[in-house]
Amino acid sequence: MNADHLADFVANFEEAGQLVRISAPVESELEIAAITEHVIKSNPEGPAPALLFDQVKGHKVPVLTNLYGSLPRLLQILRTDSLDTIADRVAGLLSPDLPEGWLDSLKMIPQFSQLLNIKPRIVKTASCQQVVKLGRDVNLNEFPLLKNWPDEAFPTITAGQIVTFDPDTNARFVNARPIQVISDQQLAIRWSQHDAGYQLLQKYQSRDQQMPVAIVLGGDPVGLYSAHAPLPTLTDPYAFSGFLRNQSLELVKGRSIDLEVPAHAEIVMEGFIDTTADPLEVGPVANPTGYYSPPENVLPLHLSAVTHRANPIWPALIPAAPPAEEALFAQATERIFRPLLKLVVPELVDVHFPPSGTGRYLMFVSIQKSYPHQARRVVNALWSLERLLSLKMIVVVDHDVNVHDESEVWYRVNTNVNPGRDLIFSEGPGDDYDHSATVKGIGHKLGFDATRKTTAEGHPREWPEALQMPTEIQQRVQSRLDELGLS
Repeated sequence: MNADHLADFVANFEEAGQLVRISAPVESELEIAAITEHVIKSNPEGPAPALLFDQVKGHKVPVLTNLYGSLPRLLQILRTDSLDTIADRVAGLLSPDLPEGWLDSLKMIPQFSQLLNIKPRIVKTASCQQVVKLGRDVNLNEFPLLKNWPDEAFPTITAGQIVTFDPDTNARFVNARPIQVISDQQLAIRWSQHDAGYQLLQKYQSRDQQMPVAIVLGGDPVGLYSAHAPLPTLTDPYAFSGFLRNQSLELVKGRSIDLEVPAHAEIVMEGFIDTTADPLEVGPVANPTGYYSPPENVLPLHLSAVTHRANPIWPALIPAAPPAEEALFAQATERIFRPLLKLVVPELVDVHFPPSGTGRYLMFVSIQKSYPHQARRVVNALWSLERLLSLKMIVVVDHDVNVHDESEVWYRVNTNVNPGRDLIFSEGPGDDYDHSATVKGIGHKLGFDATRKTTAEGHPREWPEALQMPTEIQQRVQSRLDELGLS
């Protein structure tokens, strides 16, 4: 799709029948979220349409939900006909210089940003600054701020790209977290203690410096996926967006802060976090696990400017239990970033984040097993990766198991796992969203070795062969289905 603006994607998806325009009046508090939830839950197996609410009570700005909620739309946003095609492009970046030793392979990961070689392009004028409001003129109540769930303390920005930079390296940082609107000029970013954004905030605190931050809404939808993507450290997410687009992303300098933001964004909120100020307690917020996060003390982001297009759209992701829109991000990530995972786990064949794990707690992994207890090495290698810190359970199966077939994976767990031998326990840093953890951010983890076992792994008996029909018989039956009346 040749497009830069969110409105272009809206028009194209509406023409293709992948977007429904809702012109009946709706409330921004709970009603938009409830309608979106109904549409997604009513289409658990199929591509639920994107929804454009163009009559939000009390507001002129329309709201867009479920934009990423179907694979066909996500593929168009990522400019591809297959996620494997992007994975092949990522592998192509690495393979010309791919070293043989595992230690040298790990050294390739920080070079990923340079390999992308599609840097953002800086422009002087931009559509995201058609309307500019500075200082006291900033008023977030002009926008249709969504309250998605009844116990949320404040309206929440759920589809914002959080942009800042590292004060040591000047490297651009972009990620996505819930952002609560605590007043018409103040926001609260809900970073977790293990989040790279929180670690940057601590750097600014150690220097007694204000932290410049921009919250970006809309623009090319590929930007929000890049903000969610588990990119290696020092990789510029907007360079990765350019890689996916096959064209540089255009950025423009902010009006009140020294940061560049996507030139074609719908809305940009600029400001500073005063790291010397006292934190504020902000109440519960809905998170992508389908539960509320409890109140926290957060340093507020004070807005100094808001800029936007003349006729902006307010995009939103509705946090919810599966099936939910963000599950498609996990589906894309498991395919696109498999080549990078194979640098750390060379024996890896395939990976899958089942929707029931909310894209963060459960991973299925198939490996080409060649030595005893190899599954244990794989589990511990994956747990060691910062981007997989949230994983509570990892299931490892043999190379011939389809990890995208959840029934087949659990069948292998039930038939191949001896709990006294094949469970791998660990404890360490976990997910702040995990309410089951006794201590916030510290969790227990469980690995399942569901691979075939050998005598070297403590299995004294011969491992049986699985029942399997010969390929030629399967093909013969397939060719006779019409004759048998079974087509």
